[in-house]
Amino acid sequence: MAPVDTLGQDQPVGEWGQVVGTGLTFALAFFAVGYVVTVARRDRITWPFFLLLSGGLTCLMEPLYDHLYGLWFYEEDQWNLYETFGSSQPVWVPAAYVAFYGGASVFVARTLMRTPNMRTVWTMYFAVAAMAVVAEIAYVSVFELYSYQDDQPYKFFGYPLFLGFTNAMSALVAGTLAFRVAPMLPRAVDQVAMIALVPGAFAFGLFGTGILYLSVRHGFENPPMPLVYLAALTVPLAIASTVRLLGICLVKTATSAPVESRPTSVHV
Repeated sequence: MAPVDTLGQDQPVGEWGQVVGTGLTFALAFFAVGYVVTVARRDRITWPFFLLLSGGLTCLMEPLYDHLYGLWFYEEDQWNLYETFGSSQPVWVPAAYVAFYGGASVFVARTLMRTPNMRTVWTMYFAVAAMAVVAEIAYVSVFELYSYQDDQPYKFFGYPLFLGFTNAMSALVAGTLAFRVAPMLPRAVDQVAMIALVPGAFAFGLFGTGILYLSVRHGFENPPMPLVYLAALTVPLAIASTVRLLGICLVKTATSAPVESRPTSVHV
């Protein structure tokens, strides 16, 4: 079976950018791991480890995202980890997912456990979105590690801004689900199922709420840009609707009593 292939306009990776970007990404990943270890030891819980692992494993979905949304990791001089879907994945990608998806999901869940209300939901959402936008602009325009190719809507310093909302959705949805399901799973053997949360949230945000945009982007040889811009708006609108839905159904209905006060003993 022939593999999916993406033909990108390549160029050398930023020489100093690769060093700084890789080092910074792994530093953030170590910080996320340290945060999870601290939380787990302090509160004697295990589910944050499974959510962190869930975020890390989601990196396996990155090549499909690259192909569909037009992201191209520069291959020349790249510190390569592996290649699939016609995309060469650099060594720092798994660390980025541990930090920005695994660690952020745990942080969202823990924050909601302390203050379960809609204000917290929207604050977490926009905070993660802002973090995603700043990080991606740095990787694209400062470190010069990859680019979004072809004609992209709403570009700012090389980054399509509407995609920041999709990245935020993955961590927010996974964290919100973990906020509700973790207290229902006192045994570590049951918490293993939480490994599916972040990949599921990632697919929901990028391939679910993005389906209209992707249909336009890939439905024409040269899609008319006004239609592309219009379709791109459906992504953050669908995401906002989903965030509101989950907030109403999963957060507003939750008791205001701190989750930490409920039984959280670990059984295997």
